[in-house]
Amino acid sequence: MHRFFVNPNQINDRVINIDGEDFKHITKVLRLKKGEIIEVCDGMGLDFRVVLEAPGDGTIAGRITETSLSKGETTDMCITLFQGLPKGSKMEVIIQKSVELGVNRIVPFQSKRSVSQIKEKKDKKIERWQRIAYEAAKQSKRGIIPVIGELSELKDILQDAKHFDLLLLAYEDEKKQSLKEVLTGLCQGQEIRKPLDIGVIIGPEGGFDPTEVSMCQLAGVKSVSLGNRILRTETAGMVVLSQLNFWREG
Repeated sequence: MHRFFVNPNQINDRVINIDGEDFKHITKVLRLKKGEIIEVCDGMGLDFRVVLEAPGDGTIAGRITETSLSKGETTDMCITLFQGLPKGSKMEVIIQKSVELGVNRIVPFQSKRSVSQIKEKKDKKIERWQRIAYEAAKQSKRGIIPVIGELSELKDILQDAKHFDLLLLAYEDEKKQSLKEVLTGLCQGQEIRKPLDIGVIIGPEGGFDPTEVSMCQLAGVKSVSLGNRILRTETAGMVVLSQLNFWREG
């Protein structure tokens, strides 16, 4: 079933009005007709089964026949991925796959070893990345559209460390604790508050400078090993997200 996102203000008295690019997609590309059924999400976790009416001038309406909570979201955790800027088009793949794996927010950041650079926070890349997140959310039947945050720096991330229940740093030279050990320790002897606010920090291709790791640890970030193999930057975040899903949803 075809799926679309709308703003809550497009929903009025059990009727949803769809315009813009989605209107064009429904009428010109998919060529859906009156009486056909689509799935619509309000971007806040509610899904609607909608029967289309005849298209009007630049808009098409649909009657809501069913309402349900989106199955694409978990109430157990809210994850922010802080991703060190990678080279080329790797960021697009990272965004797409992390949205599929349930991330709520993705914040690109520059660090000492970042090869790729963005000079302005309002760079057009951010707009393109947000569109990729939107398309990935549609495809994976998410109940929200994850937000691509403005370009940040590691020091800015650490200033907000106290707002997270758990802030993880994937570090290839960490020898003392694994991600599994940190998560197991978090479960022992305490009742876990729901939802957990979890941050995941992934470095760029060159990894982290030792001074950056020290900064993170002083700020209370848990540096963790992801195993004996060295993972690429586009792989590391997916491994952490997958293990978090297994831990909380499994």
